[in-house]
Amino acid sequence: MSVRKRLAAASLTTVLSISGLGLAFAPSASAQGACTGWRTIQVNHNAAGLKYRECDRYSGSNTQTKAQLYLWDNKHDGKVAQGFTATGSNLNGSWHQSWYRYYSWGNEKHHSPLIDTGWHKGHDVHVLLKTVKG
Repeated sequence: MSVRKRLAAASLTTVLSISGLGLAFAPSASAQGACTGWRTIQVNHNAAGLKYRECDRYSGSNTQTKAQLYLWDNKHDGKVAQGFTATGSNLNGSWHQSWYRYYSWGNEKHHSPLIDTGWHKGHDVHVLLKTVKG
């Protein structure tokens, strides 16, 4: 296999891998959803943290959004990491919430499994992190 053919095959594999994540810029991507890059929130010198991204999808005039996140607890202090996620829309400068949920994680050995909030009405996600007594 020539070098040119190997590079083309590698490029195609990369494009297919990215498309499988819903990141392709194609008409079908809006039905699957497009996600932001990962963002991180930490508290108290990384005693607890949250890594998240926001995904949006559109179908006609309906907009849906969701968050995907990981929580971690790095400090043995009797507290756990608690993440709050809410979906909704900012209309005329005021927040209209359509859904919310709290998630907790207290295992200091590793982060939580991927938490996927599922699709909910709206076009914005709010994510907060705090530590609470476990």
